[in-house]
Amino acid sequence: MILAAGCSRAKGPEVRLFTWDNYDDPAVFDAFERDTGIRVVVDRFASNEELLAKLMAGSGAYDIVVPSDYMVSVMARQGLLKELDKSRLSVFSQMDPRFLNRPYDRGNRYSVPYLWGVTGIGYDRELVKTPPTGWADFWKPEYAGKISLLNDAREVFAMGLQASGYKTSVQDPAVLEKVKQRLVEQKKLVKTYVSENVESVLLSGEVELVHVWSGDLKRAALEKPSLTFVFPKEGGFIFQDNLCVPKNAPNPEGALKLMDFILQARNVARIVEKTRFGAANRESWKLLPKELQSDPTLVPQDAVMRKLEWIPDAGDSSALYDRLWTELKAL
Repeated sequence: MILAAGCSRAKGPEVRLFTWDNYDDPAVFDAFERDTGIRVVVDRFASNEELLAKLMAGSGAYDIVVPSDYMVSVMARQGLLKELDKSRLSVFSQMDPRFLNRPYDRGNRYSVPYLWGVTGIGYDRELVKTPPTGWADFWKPEYAGKISLLNDAREVFAMGLQASGYKTSVQDPAVLEKVKQRLVEQKKLVKTYVSENVESVLLSGEVELVHVWSGDLKRAALEKPSLTFVFPKEGGFIFQDNLCVPKNAPNPEGALKLMDFILQARNVARIVEKTRFGAANRESWKLLPKELQSDPTLVPQDAVMRKLEWIPDAGDSSALYDRLWTELKAL
């Protein structure tokens, strides 16, 4: 479904954005249109793999896409991204260095950081009396039928690797097969694999233990304060979603204008308040409400950041991950 920011009117200049669900604030797009006369048209995807498939098929004609860290390197390698003229991005100097020059895009040739978050554990204090502490809790029989996992191969296998004492960078086929077997054992406890609209399963109480992205849990907690986010003792994962311009973007000039507008401190702070994911713009942190400034999933803290792992590009192991994930889901 395509959603347009602003009111319906005769077609004029537009920028087409392909992004995640619940990952922006339409009011920011309305302000951009008022300032520039350029309308923002938004389409949504549910996974990095869906985004990649759409661009490789040459469909969509998008001006900005929002891939996660490892997917930037995949898309750049496939020749799907345009190099960015960072001199056109006035906000680039405000980005926290911890989010720049990452291995997936050295020198930020193709990407500028947008929002970041943490993959960890969510639970409801009203239903779970003994707070979970780590990934091992997802294998406990008492949670049978009350667990949800992200519907994301890399995230689920990363959890399995970390739970088994491995780094997410491990690509040894024997290790990945071993992890798959652990996930097969776990599957009989899992009620659902879901990445979209996770808030619905959290708020309904149909699951008690959730493998979840931090912002999704924290948005649901606005409606149900007993919902709680936990950093797993094994570490957990950090992800960063980025703004990129596809090679075949119809309006690359408009794309750069929208990127610079979105990433301005006042605008991205509004988006953080709405989405409950963090921003890389250091100037935006001081504009957040005081209670959000101390949240380590929104404003990065070194002690927490050191424990988190980035999920790397699978590289030559991509086909193996696809096969193992298909086998797991087919059982």
